[in-house]
Order: sequence, then structure tokens, then C-alpha cells
Amino acid sequence: MAAERELAMPAEERKLATVIFADLVGSTEFAGDQDPERVRALLDRFYDSMVAEIERAGGTVEKFAGDAVMAAFGAPAAHEDDAERALHVALAMQRRLGELFGDRLALRIGVNTGDVVVGAPREGSSFVTGDTVNVCARLEQAASPGEVLVGERTVAAVRGAFEFGEPQTVEAKGKPGGVACRTLVRALSLMRPRGVGGLDPVFVGRERELETLRATFARVVEDARPGVTTVVGDAGVGKTRLLRELWQWLSDRSPQPLLRTGRCLSYGEGITYWPLGEVLREHFRILESEAPASLAARFADREGLAFSLGLRPSGDMHPLIVRGRIHGAWVDLLQTLVRERPAVLLIEDLHWAEPELCSLLQVVVERVDGPLLVLTTARPEIGDRHPEWTGEVVRLEALRPESTDELITAHLGSDCPGAIRADRGARRGEPVLRRGADRDARRPRRDRPGERQLEIR
Repeated sequence: MAAERELAMPAEERKLATVIFADLVGSTEFAGDQDPERVRALLDRFYDSMVAEIERAGGTVEKFAGDAVMAAFGAPAAHEDDAERALHVALAMQRRLGELFGDRLALRIGVNTGDVVVGAPREGSSFVTGDTVNVCARLEQAASPGEVLVGERTVAAVRGAFEFGEPQTVEAKGKPGGVACRTLVRALSLMRPRGVGGLDPVFVGRERELETLRATFARVVEDARPGVTTVVGDAGVGKTRLLRELWQWLSDRSPQPLLRTGRCLSYGEGITYWPLGEVLREHFRILESEAPASLAARFADREGLAFSLGLRPSGDMHPLIVRGRIHGAWVDLLQTLVRERPAVLLIEDLHWAEPELCSLLQVVVERVDGPLLVLTTARPEIGDRHPEWTGEVVRLEALRPESTDELITAHLGSDCPGAIRADRGARRGEPVLRRGADRDARRPRRDRPGERQLEIR
């Protein structure tokens, strides 16, 4: 494996990565009155589960040092959402530790994003080095037991996807001004902007598609029957931006419909019903820290919802029975909700969905009696991955040149350099401004009075 890594990787390469340091707190005291072999077996089980969580999310385990583990996301393999993956893993680590040890042990975790140098690993050292790694270690050391401290560049990269505590600065060797960070609170299922911060949002060129979605919702309400619509388009073409505009319009309706959303993940294990788990966490205000036993008690009379949250059924329950209870529980829940007011369920990135999720959504649309609109977003490959998926389709193509010009003018003014306007023709209408914005999104943001927010999608 080491030989393969050395062959596949240049001697030295600069990359953007998100690094995690996690250190186990209390293991010495825990081992004090326990059988050494039992303690070793438990800790090995914990370390194995940490490796599994990291690798399932596409990360690379760098090394173990004592009771600490270091992992990298974005090196050697990079993904568009490495920072999000790292924070999901941090939360999963905390949950897994609680399942294994209760409150007898705790984790201190630091997460930081930045440029690193990737090289061939040496005996006992990491193949990812740089100030980003050093700062991450300082964040872990400054964290309290059970706390995840996140660097400001990571916070900027995942804005809207997670809830954080107030900004704080921790002391760090070699950093006279300290290190700015925030405490990770929980993952959010609320629909969030994609794109970057920097300028005011501008909505152009999608008026016809927006009107189609408005009309679809009005028809669902008038007929008091469920409907399903999928917004299809390439990555970055503006699906989320369109849905945010619709979301704002729906929020202004009277009576206001119930709005809930979840997102399919492209990685991980046991993620079949992940989007619906996000919906439940939002609707029932479930905290990441809530113990599985508490969730089981809360949903004792609705087992299917508990299974959607990742709780495991009893060992002798047949998979078909589990499936049936999940379907039944979701039909019952949504049926109850639409009796009170119209509801809109948004599932993003359906192209990543498991077939069982698509099947459940179709069952809901067929069996719920009331004004329920199931909205999904997907890339064009949805047709190949889920040919059985049905419903209305709203297709998004690249912006027309005149709409792109309007967008550029709104952000850069009428005296924008001609080279930028010319470049958008070669990029199917997508302005060059977005490429620079993507790079800026990964740089630490310095808030200044009057700084605008950019969302170009």
C-alpha cells in the first residue's frame, strides 16, 4: 500500500485539504481499574470504528499517535465537499464514542482547512505537512473534552451547512494573535446557499422556471393531491439558487406551507434514508448529542421514523418488515402534517440517492392524501441511475448571454472589463467571476463593514 501511494503521488505536491486531529481524553483513568486486555480490546474497537468513519467519508487516516488520530480530506484524493465531509466525520466520531463508552471517555477534536504539502510518507510521520496541520493540532489541544473546534477557513467553506458557536480566539504557539475558531454545534438540514460569500445574491434568467414551480405548488394546493417535480441541471448551473428563490416565495404565502429539506450524500455507509433523517432532525429539533436510547424512546410508537434516523432494528426483524414500517411511518407522518397545512418536502442531490429512498418517495406521493409537493434536485445522470424515477421535470440550461451580462453588471458594474464578458461565451454562459469566487471561498474571510455577499449560482 505504501509503495502504491508513493508511485501514485509526486514527491511533493501542494493541495487544499481539511485536517482533523482527534484525541481521546480520560483513557488513563478509564484503564486504571479495568482488565488491561479488556481495555485494549475496547480501544481497538474504537480506533477501528474511527478508521471506518474516516474512510467511508473519503478521508485518509494519516497516523495514530498515542490516543490521537490524524486524518486528511482532500489529500491525496480531493472532493468538492471535503470540509463538509470532515465535519460530518467529527460528529460521527463523537456519536460512536458515546455508543461504545457512554460518558466515561471523551474526544477533543480540531478541524482546519488550508494549503498543505503532500509528499511521500516517512516512518512515523505524516505525508501531509504545513501550517494548516500545525494549527489543527493547536485547535485540538485547546478544545475541551467533547468539543470540536473549527478553524475559520473551514467555517467559511461550509457556511450554512453546520451550526457553530460564537467566534473565539485560542492561544497557539507561534501565533501572536492566536487562532480564530468556532465550536461545532450540529449539522443543519435547512436549505443553504451554495456558492461563496462576497456579493449580494442576484436572481436572473430563471423567471420562467420559477413561475413553473410556483404554478406547480398552486396546483397541488388547489387539487389537494401530492405532486413530484425534479429540477435537473449540471453542477453549478443554478438549481439551489432557483429553489432558494422559490423557498422565499413560499415563506411569504398565507397560510405558510410547512417547508422541510434534506440532502443525499455521495459517501458513507447506512445513508439510504439520510435526507429523511435530516428532515426529522429539523422537524423534531433533534440535537446531534441526543443519545440513541433517547431517540428510541421518543419514537417508540413510530419505529419506522427511528430506523430513518439510523437506529438499528432488532436482529430478528426481517428486512421487508423494516422497509414496510419505514414506509408506513412516513406516510402516516406526512398525512398528519398535510391535514394542518400544505407541505413541501425538498430532497437535494437525488442523483446520489439509493433506490430504496426513491421507492419510499414514490410510495409517499401515491398514498398521502393532501397538498404535498415533493421537490428534488438532480444532475442529468439521474436518468441513468434511477430510470424508474417519475414526475414533472424542470430542466436548467446554462444562462443565456444576455442574462449572464446582466449578472456580471449587477456584481461588477457596467464598466466591467470586456475580457470577463467575452470569457462567458466560452463557458456556456457562466461568468468567469465564479471561478475566482470558488477560489476565494476557500480562503479565510475577513468581515468588513459593508462587505457584500456573493452567490452567483
